[in-house]
Amino acid sequence: MQKHLEELAKALANAWNERQVISLPELGLGPADRDEAFEIQDRMAEIIGGKVMGWKVGASVEAVQFFEGHDGPIPGRLFEDRVFQGHGRIPGTLCHTTKVESEVAFRLDHKLPAKDRVSAEDLRDRLTFLPAIEMSASRWAPGTGGRGVATRDGIADNGTAGVVVLGEPVENWRDLSFEEISIRSTIDDSPEIQVYSNAYRKDPVEIMADTINGLLARGIELEPGMVVLTGSLTLPTPIRVGQKLTVQFGGLDAISLEIYEE
Repeated sequence: MQKHLEELAKALANAWNERQVISLPELGLGPADRDEAFEIQDRMAEIIGGKVMGWKVGASVEAVQFFEGHDGPIPGRLFEDRVFQGHGRIPGTLCHTTKVESEVAFRLDHKLPAKDRVSAEDLRDRLTFLPAIEMSASRWAPGTGGRGVATRDGIADNGTAGVVVLGEPVENWRDLSFEEISIRSTIDDSPEIQVYSNAYRKDPVEIMADTINGLLARGIELEPGMVVLTGSLTLPTPIRVGQKLTVQFGGLDAISLEIYEE
């Protein structure tokens, strides 16, 4: 690993552990492409050393990639100590530059088939659905580096992963229509957050297959029991200390995320 990439990985891991932000590297000093970004991300995870419970993926739909200016999806690891069940109370210092999103998550219940690539049909009988909230975050300090944050910077920074809240498993999810299920997402008493539709939506099982295939190409296999968040179904929305997000998928139990001041 090149020295400057190793230094970035160490700095990002330290920022993750110490709940800090660091300066964005100036042009030419950060990852040059997706491969170098993944190299930093993997090394960052090694240094953090926590248990990985699964993965999240941002910009999982082409329309979102085009709208936000990304050159592809942005995966990152979910670490056990930042995954909450049902209702998460999050200290305000845990994440910086945060936005909240409502997502479909799947738990892999059975081992993947022995293939170089999997299809959505390979997965449908191996999954359990969980409603989810992701609070994305950045370890890059705003306004630094003399440039904007690029896709490769987000990938290097553990895919901008932050905190996740998972709802109760839904065993009979195959009876649900993810295109039609209602999603009510509110911060305190604010109006409901915009729900994505049409080109901004994709079969979440297909997104999971795409994500798994991307991991397999990197030599990483998803293990039974791991969870994958398949991308935001609502407009990523800033949240502040003292606020609470509540999300309800259809008639399922609501889940929530609250940020408190330490």
